This record gives sequence, C-alpha cells and structure tokens, in this order.
Amino acid sequence: MARVFRNSFEFLVVSLCFLCVFYVHKLLFHQQELTLVIAAFGASSVLAFSEGRTVNSPVKMFASSMLGAFLGVFCSRLDTLLVVKIVLAIGLCIALMSRWSIQYPPAGAIALIPILSGSAIQELGYWFLVYPTLTGLFIIYSFSKLKHYLNSIFYGQ
Repeated sequence: MARVFRNSFEFLVVSLCFLCVFYVHKLLFHQQELTLVIAAFGASSVLAFSEGRTVNSPVKMFASSMLGAFLGVFCSRLDTLLVVKIVLAIGLCIALMSRWSIQYPPAGAIALIPILSGSAIQELGYWFLVYPTLTGLFIIYSFSKLKHYLNSIFYGQ
C-alpha cells in the first residue's frame, strides 16, 4: 500500500511539473505550439526525477541543454536542406558534449526543436536559449528537487 501511495505521489509531482512547464510557456508564447518543447523536456524529466540513479549533475544538464539549444538555433538558420541541418545539429551536439564531458542525452532532442518546430519558436532565434530551454529546465530541476526533498521527509530517503 505504501508503494502505491509513493507512486501516486511521484505521478502527482511530475504531472504538476509538466502543467507548470506548459502554462509558463503558454504565457510566454501566447500559442499552443508547445508539443516539441514538452516532448524534449520529457526526456530531461526522466533523468531529473530518477532516484539518484543518474550521473548527470545540474551543471551538465544545463550546460549540455544550452549547447544543444544554441546549436539547434544556429543550424536552423543555415541555408541548406532540412536533413543537413538535423545531422549537423545532432552531430555537433554529440561531438562537443563528448569533448567537454557533459553528455546529457536530452540535449540532442533540444537541438532539434528550433529546426523542426513551427514559426513561433523559430522566430525566437537565440532567445530560444532563455525560453523555453532555460525556463523549462529550471522548472523541471526545481520540481525534481522538491520531489527528492519531500521523499526524504516522507520516506527517509
């Protein structure tokens, strides 16, 4: 029974986190074009909400995601085929994360958002690094810390 309560608690915290991500960015964009943003943050949340089983530090999470966002915007502005933009963004993101030892898999998805998204996100240009990238990561990180804190209170972990 305790396990069911704990799983329900985790579901509630994660659901509230994504509602927060959605509504904060809905206010920032004034549009509904958030599907790709929320999908990329889903990968980030899996790592952020894991019970200490991830080796990613907050510094690596933020640095690699900002790198992915920068490369995505940069590549989205190139005057070339879509497939070339995608390959360059992911390839450069992986190469630079490996070079700087900041591997964080969701950064590859974040790099694709400015390339594959619609006009509302593409028009942000490099502001994409601030929102939705930085704001979304901050919300997810904050909720994951809240969940870990509440777990330590309720379950002694």
